[in-house]
Amino acid sequence: MKFRYLLLCLLALSLGTATADAASKKKNKKVAKVEIPALKSVSSSAFSYAIGMAQVPSLLQFVQQRHGVDSTQIENFISGLRNNYSEAEIARMRSIVAGSEIGHQIIQQNVPLINRQATGKEDTTYVNTDLLLQGLIEGLRGGGTLTPDSAAKIVESQFKYQEEQVKKANADFLVQYKKQKGVKATSSGLLYKVVKQGTGALPADTAQVEVHYEGKLIDGTVFDSSYQRGQTATFGVTQVIKGWTEALKMMPVGSEYELCIPYELAYGERGTRGIPPYSTLVFKVELIAIK
Repeated sequence: MKFRYLLLCLLALSLGTATADAASKKKNKKVAKVEIPALKSVSSSAFSYAIGMAQVPSLLQFVQQRHGVDSTQIENFISGLRNNYSEAEIARMRSIVAGSEIGHQIIQQNVPLINRQATGKEDTTYVNTDLLLQGLIEGLRGGGTLTPDSAAKIVESQFKYQEEQVKKANADFLVQYKKQKGVKATSSGLLYKVVKQGTGALPADTAQVEVHYEGKLIDGTVFDSSYQRGQTATFGVTQVIKGWTEALKMMPVGSEYELCIPYELAYGERGTRGIPPYSTLVFKVELIAIK
C-alpha cells in the first residue's frame, strides 16, 4: 500500500510538472520577445543642424502662403531670419511694407472701384490717383487744406450727385426708347421690339432654353455676347434676370426680340461686374430652341 501510494504521488507530481512546463511553453509562444534596438546619441552640433533642416519644407510653405515669399526672395528672407536688424530697423521695414501693400491696393483696386461708383465705369480717369495719394499723405501728416470730416462730406455729396446723374441718364434713355417705332411695353416696365416672330412653342417657367444674345449698356458698350463667343447659351427660364424671364415666356421658338430692360428688372441699384448700378440694359435675343 505504501509503495502504491508513493507511486501515485510521484505520478501526480510528474504530471503537474509536465503540465506546468507545457503551459509555460504555450505562454511563451503567445508573447514573442521584442528586441528593442539600442538608441545612439548624436552630437549637439549634429542635432542642432538637423532641427533647422527638418523645418525647411513646412517653413517654405508657410512663408509663401502667408507672406508671399517665393524662391526669388529667399535670400532676402534669410537676411531677416538671421536677425541682424535692430528693433527700430524692423519697425521701419514693417512700415514700408504696410505702406507699399496699401498703396498697391489703392491703385489697383480702390481707384477702379471709386471710378465705377462715380461714373459707372472702371476705366475712366475721373479719380486722379496722384491727388488722392496727396490728400491721404497730407492728412496722415496732420496737414492739408481739408479736415477728414469736411472731406468725407464732399465725397458723400459727389457720390450722391453721380448716382442721380446715372439714374437720370438711364431713365431718359427709357423714355426715348419707348418713342421708337414698334416698341411695346408690359405692365412691369419691360420694353421690347419684335424683330422676328417665331412659330414654335412658348417656353414655360420650368423650361431650359437655348439662345443667342448680346447685351449692351445705354452708351453702346457690349458687356456680354454669345455671338462673340461663337456659342449659344442654355439656361432655365427662371434662372435669369426678371426682364429676361418675362420676355422669354412671350417668345415662340424662332423669335428674335430686342429688349430694353430697366434696372428694376435687371441688376438693380447695385449692378454687377461690368454692369454699373441703375443700368438700363438693351439685349438682342434669339430663341433657338426649348430643351
